[in-house]
Amino acid sequence: MRCRLVAILLVAALLAACESGSTPETSSAPTTVAQDSSVGPLLLWHGWSGGDRQALGRLVDRYNRQQRDGRIVLQSVPLAGFAAELRAAVAAGSGPHLILIPNTWIGGLAEAGVLLPLDNLVPAQETGTLLPVTLAGAQARDAAGTLRLYGAPVRFDTLALYYNAANLTEPPADTATMLAVGRGLSDPEAQPPIWGLALNLSYDNMIGYLYAFDGRIFDDNGQVALGTAGRAGAEQWLAWLIALQNDPRILARSESSILVDRELKDGRAFMTFDWAHQIGVYRGLWGNQIGIAPLPRLSETGRAPRPYVRADVLAINNLAGVSEREAAARFIRFMISEEAQAVLLQSDMQPASRTLALTGDSPQEIAAQVFRVQAEQGLPMPNSSVRAFVEQEIKRMQRQASLGLTTPSDAVTEADRRLRERLEPSAPMP
Repeated sequence: MRCRLVAILLVAALLAACESGSTPETSSAPTTVAQDSSVGPLLLWHGWSGGDRQALGRLVDRYNRQQRDGRIVLQSVPLAGFAAELRAAVAAGSGPHLILIPNTWIGGLAEAGVLLPLDNLVPAQETGTLLPVTLAGAQARDAAGTLRLYGAPVRFDTLALYYNAANLTEPPADTATMLAVGRGLSDPEAQPPIWGLALNLSYDNMIGYLYAFDGRIFDDNGQVALGTAGRAGAEQWLAWLIALQNDPRILARSESSILVDRELKDGRAFMTFDWAHQIGVYRGLWGNQIGIAPLPRLSETGRAPRPYVRADVLAINNLAGVSEREAAARFIRFMISEEAQAVLLQSDMQPASRTLALTGDSPQEIAAQVFRVQAEQGLPMPNSSVRAFVEQEIKRMQRQASLGLTTPSDAVTEADRRLRERLEPSAPMP
């Protein structure tokens, strides 16, 4: 079966706009199934906004100028309703030809039969140029248990240490040094207080240090290991987070991230952990004094943290016909090419390519060198259909311990029990 756009007049209008060099954002008319042999416009749904959306538009314009058919038409869809709208459209036999989505959606959408495996469409030598951690985040097992690639990563996001180089001559290499420097720069009695280190102790920001403590949520076979092989590390991680939160010379909060953000944005903090997509905030704060470094290794174990790596991936509607699939794959190959990846880099996005040269001295390349190193140490953001449940349980575990409602040991025990009840209901308790 092959897809086409619903309205012929809309197709003509879109083609005219493409030929004029602009990439329109269409209404929400989905594609439908048809039996023709030509390749018309390919509709791509995405949730990018601001400067990212503009960069995507420029890339689509560049691609469309090189094509005689299979040109790309962009449609912006709010992320809040994106997944549900996509599922509904595909269930009705329609939907966009291409989607640009967070890798965290891959597992659920693949399980629902929405996504087309790309293994036989995009050559391995081309996907092999991408960071392995981003590829892992775009993989899921099919009904037969085979690991398949359901999306091609085009950019990634992960954490690093941001610091004001006007106050630090060099970034701390380990957490003991980071805490010592942070305490030394702090003046909590000042009005307003000054903080050498401000940390949002959220799950996403700090989960990398669970693995540095040798904690685990699942074992290598995907079975719950939080309360068994991962128990000692998880308990130490929780105790460490509690100690950070109770340190009077460190601003570290798990329940009040707004306070941490406010102190940072008001220029009253000099170091923090944050995501790559927030780089513009820190450039605005510190100008050319912005410093970016990998997260400090954990002094207690000597291990580097393994933060999550998010990726935005291009995927193909499973309903697309053969000619549409091939045309969509051509666009995917363009978006992971060094040409397109360099454009993303220039727009302050982190390219998924691991072969794109980062040898220049531009601010974007200097930052990208750090984020690439950090991504190579990281773990793919989980993408299974139970991801949200697991995240909720780990957050609950952390909250119960940080508020003193239970001990770290009991918090781990309870979280392990809830995970097993939901994910392994027939398995005996350890």
